Amino acid sequence: MIRSLPKSQSHAGPWRAGSLCRVVQSTRLALLIALASAAPAAPLAAQCADGSPPPCARPATRSGPPAANSVAILFFDARDTADAYLAEGLTEDLTSLLGSVARVQVKSPGVVRRAQRASPGDAPAIARALGVRYLVDGNVRRVGTRIRVSTRLVNGATAVAAWGDVFDRTPDELLALPSLIAREVALHVGGPAPSSEAGVLGTLRTRSPAAYDHYLRGNFFLALRSPEGTARAVAEYREAERLDSGFAAAIGRAAYAHAIARGNYYRLPDAPIESLAVRGLVVADRALRRDSTSSDAWMARGYLVAFAYPLTMEGSVAAFQRSIALDPKNAEAHHQYGAVLSWLGRDDEANLELHLALALDPDRAITFDDLAAWTHVRDTALAVALADSAVALEPGSAFSRRWRALARLWGGDVRGAREDAELATRLQPGDIVMESVLAIVLAHAGDGSRARALIAHWPGRTDHWLSMAALVAVGDTADALDRLERAPHVPYLWAALRRPEFDALHGNPRYERVLAALRPAGAVGP
Repeated sequence: MIRSLPKSQSHAGPWRAGSLCRVVQSTRLALLIALASAAPAAPLAAQCADGSPPPCARPATRSGPPAANSVAILFFDARDTADAYLAEGLTEDLTSLLGSVARVQVKSPGVVRRAQRASPGDAPAIARALGVRYLVDGNVRRVGTRIRVSTRLVNGATAVAAWGDVFDRTPDELLALPSLIAREVALHVGGPAPSSEAGVLGTLRTRSPAAYDHYLRGNFFLALRSPEGTARAVAEYREAERLDSGFAAAIGRAAYAHAIARGNYYRLPDAPIESLAVRGLVVADRALRRDSTSSDAWMARGYLVAFAYPLTMEGSVAAFQRSIALDPKNAEAHHQYGAVLSWLGRDDEANLELHLALALDPDRAITFDDLAAWTHVRDTALAVALADSAVALEPGSAFSRRWRALARLWGGDVRGAREDAELATRLQPGDIVMESVLAIVLAHAGDGSRARALIAHWPGRTDHWLSMAALVAVGDTADALDRLERAPHVPYLWAALRRPEFDALHGNPRYERVLAALRPAGAVGP
């Protein structure tokens, strides 16, 4: 494994490759079995069986009542939008804590969010959709200098409260609140705690209330998945670490924020994009020195290693496997592992991981995008349907629109492709990626002059493969190859060169040399 730290600081511990592989395999199998009855299937057509637009869901096939110890944590409400980060954070922490209690079955947050949005305020409908006996809901509001958290546990079938309480706390007293609520819920849902469970719900991630507040704010901003949000998240996590240097959860999230920034070309104030992977690895390893069981830190390391060492990706797969073994319900880890497997040409494995991510979080538009863009790009009908799902979930996303534009183009719908590409450039004006996609579509639509005008906005640029694909589309093969030979190595470039945009170069000696030079170690396929 290539590391940014000396091997003496490795956190492999007693794990061996064989035992890790067996754990990962059993974890995936167990998760697939557990989620099979309720998991949404990837759509196979642009319209669902019930006539609604994608994403399509598989009907539930449960037999009998829900398990007596099953519960879903609904997302807490915040009276003031300024406290939304706090409501989200308490929900996340409560779900995570209860997920560590073996005698309680807890639904994943992504599935809960979808059910909650589908039937807002209707407890029986939400419980039926999720197949759980109990629901936990709550709200957060400030009363003077104190914070009031109201929460209750209700029977899903009747909406009758089985337990409830109102907690008035100072900001400094919020640290222990998720554990307190989790203990009450676990008692009512799963019965008295066995002696072996002592301490599971009592361990605090930090003892600094201020650090905890910054951590929750960082999580909120990171979830925005925007350049500004990611930069603010990094700042919040850094402040959390400054206040508590042992706060492994905050440090692990900081590492993942670096990974998000590198993968999406987001600029952080104090670091060039090219240095983000190496810097992020330093942060990930710092988190793992403090807590080698952090799923988030291993996930960050797996993604960052791929970008730091794109020709080998050594250690990336193992890091993702460790992350998932530690937390099988980490939808983000399944997604990013699937992405890396796609870049290695391991499409069957990628398809499994991406569908596991969707089973855990059905509203992940980006996962539908990755399935369409990488795993099923050559199955044009399926790629279009998957892209339809992404757009149905996020109609205002330029990212999803540009992938559907390309899927539609290769599926023969040039008019639809042009509509999506035009909209993507309006949603994200002046962006090299969106303009390159529009240029590709325009070239295939016969509007070569406008396509060339768009390409002229980015003379000599090599920072994204789609700009080179646009040159291929207008017939400037030599310029495209010149730029590809100078392009910085990124882990997905080999996979990108195997997409339909570069089919016209097949057999060209220069293209074949570039393709061979970019092929990562362990990649599958020609």
